[in-house]
Amino acid sequence: MCIIAIKPAGIDVPAMTTIENMWHNNNDGAGFMYAANGTVHIEKGFMTLKTFKAALKRLEKDIDMTRTPIVLHFRITTHGGTSPGNCHPFPVTEKLPLLQMTKCKAPLAVAHNGIIDIKPSKKDVSDTMEYILTQLAPLYQLRKDFYKQPAGKKLVYNAIKSKMVFLDGTGRIETIGDFITDKDGMVYSNSSYKARTVYYKWDIWGDYSLQWYESKHGRYMTWLTEEDGYILSNGDLISADYYLTDKEGNLYQYDIETDSAVPIDGTLYNHAGMAINAFDENFAEYVEIQYPKKKKRK
Repeated sequence: MCIIAIKPAGIDVPAMTTIENMWHNNNDGAGFMYAANGTVHIEKGFMTLKTFKAALKRLEKDIDMTRTPIVLHFRITTHGGTSPGNCHPFPVTEKLPLLQMTKCKAPLAVAHNGIIDIKPSKKDVSDTMEYILTQLAPLYQLRKDFYKQPAGKKLVYNAIKSKMVFLDGTGRIETIGDFITDKDGMVYSNSSYKARTVYYKWDIWGDYSLQWYESKHGRYMTWLTEEDGYILSNGDLISADYYLTDKEGNLYQYDIETDSAVPIDGTLYNHAGMAINAFDENFAEYVEIQYPKKKKRK
């Protein structure tokens, strides 16, 4: 569910194979931001790997890629739809048109990885955008250095319960949540910068289509939204929003802390009251599964 890749000043841009891994695992759009000449430059809305690579190539002519701090973001859509304007990063501002611009400058910018428990005010606005508009921008107006202060960072984490990175015009980088520092100095919000191994079989008895085998550590899943319907679980009706389903129709709750899916008992129903399987292979992504630990018998 999205990945943030942070390249601090003084280290090289990640290898192209790593960039390709991040794209293939999070391919609903990409963007980047970098600090130069006292401001943060944002370029985003790259909806193909080819255009993203081309943009990085052009950037090499404008800045010293090694000496400049750069943050990359690759998106998986959860709310707000898939569009160039909904790609990250974003300037910290309360003006929606500025958040949707694919090229802009700002004194402070942000990228997010995770799901924020907040209801967007408009259909085409993501949870991250809604949080910036209604909470982060007012906080920035109140105190310009909130993202540098332990109390300010704690306040943000308590609201988002996920991962976020700030970049300011001086090149200062501040993170919220747990990040992975790789051996080359790159910093990632999760492990989807690594290649995923997918095993295929040839179904000669079917329609000659390729079908995948699932890994024992995870499965390919589709994110559900409130438009898919609701879940009946242990006698309770739950909105399908923020839940996942796999090819067999099994349901999962997303655990932000471990970036994994936890199996739940339940059935997905559409708004007409019919039991359905909303898995869509075209929008599936690989998610690690966290199985509840079995209690030992005394």
